[in-house]
Amino acid sequence: VAGFNGILSTALANGFLPFLEHLFGLTSPLSVLELANPNLPLLKRLLIEAPGTYHHSIIVGNLAEAAADAIEADSLLVRVGSYYHDVGKLRRPYFFVENQIGDDNPHEKLSPNLSTLIITSHVRDGVELARTYGVPGCIVDIIEQHHGTDLVRYFFQQASEQIQEEK
Repeated sequence: VAGFNGILSTALANGFLPFLEHLFGLTSPLSVLELANPNLPLLKRLLIEAPGTYHHSIIVGNLAEAAADAIEADSLLVRVGSYYHDVGKLRRPYFFVENQIGDDNPHEKLSPNLSTLIITSHVRDGVELARTYGVPGCIVDIIEQHHGTDLVRYFFQQASEQIQEEK
């Protein structure tokens, strides 16, 4: 009887877990682990459409997990969040150096201001895409916050040089 109760309790808990997560807006470690599956549609798209970004995200996940372990943070959440942090690059993958082939760089044909808008918009695009795919809020938060508010220095420098040349 005790063994049956244990099995029944486990089955009920696992059966109700997704419902409870949705009801209370929580994400369990089990759900986070499921998001690491590379066969999920969004990660599969990243692998196929932006392979350089996918590889970058896996490497960032390894580094971020080690950092999270060092400070006793949630290393699973950090690793999986890293897998998704750049999904917004799917909108324009060829504008990001890790997805460019050969010497063709589309930024060479654009103003520094437009290039900056394209580069920084991958965060907003990633949030929208993640929400469309039903990615939980804890991962969306990582996507939304992974760049902060710093300048894109490379394009700032280019704009500064253009201004100096015009004088």
